[in-house]
Amino acid sequence: MNKHVVILGGGLAGLSCGYELAKSGVKVTILEREPHIGGMASSFVEQSPDYWCYDFGPHRFHSKDENLMDHVKEILGPDVVNAKRLSRIVLFNRFFDYPLVASNVIKNMPKTLLIRAFFDYFWVRFLDIFKLKNFSDLDFESWTTRRFGRTLYRIFFGEYTEKAWGMPPSQISADWASQRITLLNLSDAVKKTLFRPKGGKIPRTLVTDFIYPRLGGIGELARGYVREIEKRGGVVLADSPAVRVHRDGMRVTGIEYGKHSRQMITGDDYVSTIPVTALAKALAPKVPDDISQAMDRLRYISIVFVYLKLNKEQVSPDNWVYLPERHLTVHRISEFKNFSKDCAPKGKTMVCAEITCRRGDEIWRASVDELRAIAEKDLISVGLVKPGEVFGAFVKKIPYAYPVYDLEYKKNLTPIMDYLGKLENIKTTGRQGNFRYNNMDQSVEMGRKMGTELATGERTGHEKVATDKEYFG
Repeated sequence: MNKHVVILGGGLAGLSCGYELAKSGVKVTILEREPHIGGMASSFVEQSPDYWCYDFGPHRFHSKDENLMDHVKEILGPDVVNAKRLSRIVLFNRFFDYPLVASNVIKNMPKTLLIRAFFDYFWVRFLDIFKLKNFSDLDFESWTTRRFGRTLYRIFFGEYTEKAWGMPPSQISADWASQRITLLNLSDAVKKTLFRPKGGKIPRTLVTDFIYPRLGGIGELARGYVREIEKRGGVVLADSPAVRVHRDGMRVTGIEYGKHSRQMITGDDYVSTIPVTALAKALAPKVPDDISQAMDRLRYISIVFVYLKLNKEQVSPDNWVYLPERHLTVHRISEFKNFSKDCAPKGKTMVCAEITCRRGDEIWRASVDELRAIAEKDLISVGLVKPGEVFGAFVKKIPYAYPVYDLEYKKNLTPIMDYLGKLENIKTTGRQGNFRYNNMDQSVEMGRKMGTELATGERTGHEKVATDKEYFG
């Protein structure tokens, strides 16, 4: 088969797409902007003098789709661990289980606050059921308050969301809430705590079992794809950003890429998994002014990852811990040794502290020493770390981490996607390519379906992945 497909972006969607194409005998070239492959599912390894490996925050692979799980296990190989998720929230100097467990909430929450929370919940349900108040369901705050009451919204949802997104929840689309919160309301949370769903009915939030590479971090999945693609004659080029997407009318004619010296590559078809705004901006000739203005209004959250090496065996037993309180700058930490015990040397551990920001702001520009001081202070203040335990720190950053679902995002996204959809021989997929807040397994599923469709011409429904509520949680 002489067909050549050029893929922009070497994250899991691009790599899984390339794998399916290469497996079908299609010539594949993948261009990745970063010097490493994997996108947000990248990992990094240090081997001297001790072995360390770490990810961009916490990643766990699980899926209800057994075929997808078998596929990923095949790519990873036999050296994986079967792990169980433990994640908690630190509030009032206490640990709350997450997902919320009714008995744990009742035990840990201050009693006056607990009484107020239940009163608020039943009051808002009364108002809603009897149509005494019109809840808009348009923004995150209204959607969540309607289902959990004002007090629980503020404690478990509002503060964390505002902190992580850097904007008031009243300015965030309810789409994000409906996709990320699988529990219908407080009574549903209690029911699923007492009568835990089984089998395929378990919401994503409640799934505890997952797989993880014993060595190499979650990035072993990306590296496995690269090995399989190259074994079949495909080419994966890191440190090779797509700079210009040349077109003749609505047909792409070639990709200009490279950092220091520019090269051109042409294909029969193209797949973009890079941020949809980056693709639109790279088009030459340029897009119309109205599309350009819509692009400028779409926003992304950036993340600064502060890695702390500690002289202790373990900080906590959790895979990750949420820190929602406003006086703390860090919003989540993860400990890789709790994914695989081989991720850090014996007697030592590493914690990744995440701080969301906007590219170019004060946090983004802060030095390693400044960020280390912030993270260390926060972890000491909640009792996870003691003074003097941190012996090393470094920082990594992702400029386009999560799409911002503000109240206007659909209005701005729709004309961009409609315009790109008119291009004859390039398709978009993946989290960045679809401006979609999906999970790791869904990125793999999107890419595989896209690759199969391009190779066979059969409709696979790749565009529908991660659009139903059942996918989220």
